[in-house]
Amino acid sequence: MGKGWIFAVGLATVTIFLVTSAVLLAQPRPMTEDVYTPIAKGYDLLAQGKYEAAQDQFEKALKKDRYNSFALNNLAALYEKQGKMKEAMAFLNDAIKYAGDYQQKVTQTCFVEGLCTAARPVKETGPTSTILPIVRENIKRLREKAAKMPEKPVPAEIKPMAPPPPAPKE
Repeated sequence: MGKGWIFAVGLATVTIFLVTSAVLLAQPRPMTEDVYTPIAKGYDLLAQGKYEAAQDQFEKALKKDRYNSFALNNLAALYEKQGKMKEAMAFLNDAIKYAGDYQQKVTQTCFVEGLCTAARPVKETGPTSTILPIVRENIKRLREKAAKMPEKPVPAEIKPMAPPPPAPKE
């Protein structure tokens, strides 16, 4: 056997290893019960108008899965409702990084006057991510909304008030 043959076999082995590794690494992220439950509960609370309680649930999910795109998207929707555009965009920027890894199906979303109110996952997964297009759409909508907002005026230097002039004598 020549050196070329050994090189070809070695190259083929490395290629097979790299392809297999890439396939294994690209597997969807399973959503564990301790992450799924607070997200589902948070969505239900959000639908009931209990925003603080919903936020607590989404944050609870993030403590277990820091880049869970469902929790991040739903927090972005809450912050957008509060007028906190920068914070909402930060959540969406985190969500987009790994959204393709979450292949849980979505049972309900709502696009009304702004961002998707929320996305409620189900335990069943699909062939592709259903949260990724929602996060992309929310980023687009938030950018459009931010572009339409008037800039806040920069406050002028605040000078101490002078004492009022004395009252005129009669």
